[in-house]
Amino acid sequence: MGDEEVFDAGDVAGGGAEEESGGKRKLIPAAVLKILRWVALGLAAIIFIVTVVVITVSIMTRGPQAGAYPAPSQEYSGELEILWWYDIPEIRTRTSDENPYTVIIDPKLGYEQENKKIQTELIARKEQIIDMMRRYFSGKTASELSPQYEPEIKAELKQMINRAMTGKGIEDIVFLQFNVIEF
Repeated sequence: MGDEEVFDAGDVAGGGAEEESGGKRKLIPAAVLKILRWVALGLAAIIFIVTVVVITVSIMTRGPQAGAYPAPSQEYSGELEILWWYDIPEIRTRTSDENPYTVIIDPKLGYEQENKKIQTELIARKEQIIDMMRRYFSGKTASELSPQYEPEIKAELKQMINRAMTGKGIEDIVFLQFNVIEF
């Protein structure tokens, strides 16, 4: 009996423990199971990323709505009118401080294009305008001529010059140079 082996009926039929597992046959091979696991992990990652993006976007868009922003001012709402510029020579004067500062300005007066009447009047009143501007700046203190007051200074000068004009006056004033220097 030593040379004889006893075989089970399942071994003889060509099957064995590999085909049967607890009496059941394997329907899905191991390679397909691995692929399905990777696909499931990929889908879970995509769902997680999409969820994070949706939550982040909803949090970021909770701010003020588009209608909540203030309307732009008239100064910025339209295009600037193209003007012709009348050149006033550099004006130098002193402030009315106890220890006077030197004021150096290089103004240009903007007026309506092709308006020969304004241009003629500006040429005729050039010396008067220079004197008005010089007196204006010499009546101010250095603190009144700080950059934060420049829009008010321009508005006052524009009003003062336009009062001296007979017809429609200047539209704008620009300073190519505006220095207040301690002396």
